[in-house]
Formats: sequence, structure tokens, C-alpha cells
Amino acid sequence: MNDLKTIFVTSAVRSGAALFTNMLNVNKDIKVSSGLINFFRFYFKKYDPVNKYDNYEKLLNQFIFRLKNRFGINLDTNNFHNQSKKNINYSNIYKLVCSEIFKDKKFKIIGEHAGNEWRNITNYLQMFPKGKVIIILRDPRDIICSFKKNTIAKKNDYLISLFNFVDLIDYSLLLKKDYPNNIHIIKFNELKKDSKFIMKKVCKFLAIKFNQKMINEKYFKDINGKKWDQTKAFSFTGKLKKNNIGRWKSIIKIEDLFLCEFIAKKQMKMMGLEKSNMIFNKKTVDKGLKKITSSALLTDSFLRWINTQEGNDKYPLDPTKPKNWDMSQFKDPKKFKIKKNKD
Repeated sequence: MNDLKTIFVTSAVRSGAALFTNMLNVNKDIKVSSGLINFFRFYFKKYDPVNKYDNYEKLLNQFIFRLKNRFGINLDTNNFHNQSKKNINYSNIYKLVCSEIFKDKKFKIIGEHAGNEWRNITNYLQMFPKGKVIIILRDPRDIICSFKKNTIAKKNDYLISLFNFVDLIDYSLLLKKDYPNNIHIIKFNELKKDSKFIMKKVCKFLAIKFNQKMINEKYFKDINGKKWDQTKAFSFTGKLKKNNIGRWKSIIKIEDLFLCEFIAKKQMKMMGLEKSNMIFNKKTVDKGLKKITSSALLTDSFLRWINTQEGNDKYPLDPTKPKNWDMSQFKDPKKFKIKKNKD
């Protein structure tokens, strides 16, 4: 386990991470989970002192419980508890949980994708100074449209993803300067436009050989080796289903477009995105400002942005609470004391 290399992938919500990780996983040298581990969300610094064996056992038991009852993944508990009893620390535990998920095969690189975790990139690189980080960026106007359709958050709280985008861009570009050899940034629109070129660059960054199958969707597989069902990844139907670049042009609310190009103007320019050149009248501006101050979450985020020009990594709902998880993924929701038919 000591010679395993690790990778950490992060992005804002609805940024194409499922597609990207499935493309990566076609390569025999790498395996990356998506949304399974969430090491920083659920475990990092939550079981201190982690080198105390009781705390270590609690962490592992919680990990085993969550994977079994949420995703239906059964791990060998005996093997799990017998490893890493010496030199217990978060970096060794991180490698352990990754390697246990992928233990049936040997890979050169293992890791995970975790959404909204760019602020933990520094923590990851402190644990793994030679680790590799990939950050996925997407047009905030497409993110807004997709997240609005997908989230169970109430009313206008989907707009928090706009402040996420601001925060992600600001953090990404600063971190890239600090860790030029550890961090690679990809843009979702470029990945879709020229998959071969982008994936070749990714493979070069990871020092693995590019495989032509990585850009052929018939080879995309889920964590269990089954063909990836893309219908579960898209929240739209008809002609919008796979038209996921610039989709916002035909469906975005005019006041949401105003908010994107007002609040994220600087970050959109940094990402190389062009504004719509739409002229927003007073009615649209007023409607947008009313939406962006329609909840405590949005008001606090907006006022903070007004005062500091900074975004945040907040979710509209607490992602650590089972009641806010994707119900379609649950194998045994009763274990979490919630009903499977819950909205």
C-alpha cells in the first residue's frame, strides 16, 4: 500500500465529474470513485486523535456502515480492521479505504472525486506531497440550470452554486500557482469538444498511458465494473439530454442569467467564458436581487460577496445528513432511520 499513488478530483456540483471519472476508470492503471468515499466530508479531522485506536475503529466502522447501507458495497471487515494498526494517521487511512474498495485488482493510482472540496486540496497535498489533483470547471450558467432541476433544496437555494463557482475559480487559480506540478485543471466544455486531446493531457499529467477506449462511452463502467448507465447522469430529456454545453441559452431564467453575469463576471472572464451581452432591464435586476436575498443562506452569501467579493463552498442542505442524500442510491435507508419514498 505504501507505493500506491493517489489522486483527488473535485468540482462544483453538476460539473461532469461522473463522466470524467468513468473516462479515467477505463484505463487499467487507475481507479477513481465518485461520491463513495468523501473522505474530507465525513472523516478527516472528525475522529481526533485518530492514532488512538478506539477512534480509528470508530472511523472504519462508520465507513463500512455507510458503504454497505447506502451503496450496497460490502467490505471484508476482518481485513479492514487488521490493516494499518501501526502508524495510524489520516493519509494511511485514506489509502486504506481507497485500496479496500478496489482490492480485487492492482492499480498504480487510486483515489476519489468529491464535490465542493477544493478548500481541502491543501490538506490533501499536505498528506500526499506527491499527490495529484484534478479540478473540473464548468460554465456557471449551465451549472445553475442543471442544479436547479436536480436539487431537493427549497425555492431559490440552488443559486448557492453561483457562489460556489466564484470560490472554486478563485481557489483553483491560486492553488495552481502554489502547486504547479500537483494540480491540473480541465474545463468541461473542452472535455466535451475534444475529449481525446484533453484526456491525453490528463494521462500525461498522471504519467499513465492514454487508451483510446477512454473516449468511447461503450467502455465506461461504474465502480462495480458494470456498464455505466448515462441516463442516470443526465437530468434533462429530449434534445437537451446530451446537449450539455451552452444548454443554458435556451432554458435559463433571465434573472438567473443576470445574477451569473453580475456576481461571477470576473471568474467567468478568468475561465475564458464570454458573457451573453444581454441588456438587463430594471425589472430583471430587481427580480434577480429579490431571488438572491430570498433566504438566509443566499442573503449571507450575497452580503459577504458584496463586502469581500468572495464566494463559498456551502451546500443548500447539509450533505452529511442522510435525509439529504440521493434516495435512489440507498440500499437500506431504514438503517439511517429514513424512509425510501421520502422526497
